Amino acid sequence: MLILTDPFFWAFVGMFGLLVGIALVSGTKMEKNAAFGLATILVCDLSRIVLVLPFCSQPRFEIGIWNWVVSGIFLAAAFVFGVPAMSINWRTAPDSKIVLKTNGIYGIVRNPIYLTDLLFSLGFAVMFGSIIGVALIPIWWIAYLCIVLVEEKSLETALGQPYLDYKKLVKGRIIPGLPI
Repeated sequence: MLILTDPFFWAFVGMFGLLVGIALVSGTKMEKNAAFGLATILVCDLSRIVLVLPFCSQPRFEIGIWNWVVSGIFLAAAFVFGVPAMSINWRTAPDSKIVLKTNGIYGIVRNPIYLTDLLFSLGFAVMFGSIIGVALIPIWWIAYLCIVLVEEKSLETALGQPYLDYKKLVKGRIIPGLPI
């Protein structure tokens, strides 16, 4: 049971979820394996929340009112990016029949769902004063960037020039304005 209180165990579980996520988006239609896809998302997301909770022993910074204010800002931003992002069917691999969404939140950042995940993780880490949780955010970002690179190849193949034009217009893959 001691392993369940180890934040590095939960970080490992989260990374495993991301790696499985990469396999899911590399051309496989997620809806054919809906239960597996949902389990992967839950493992990935819940593990990043559990690892910052107080029962996981780790170095923490002092928790005060500013933690709640800053974490509230991150969580609100996640909500702002996440809710409109759910308007597309993100559970399937791209094909030539999908309609490329380029307006609204997708006019600001190409992958707002991944940005939402990062903002939620950062918000919860700050809320609970988790130094490890905050330190892992760049690693999660790099992992999501790997997923995006795979997804972009599929989108370029399926959609062609319209997607290439969209990439030129909206530079931010995960973070608005940041082209990497």
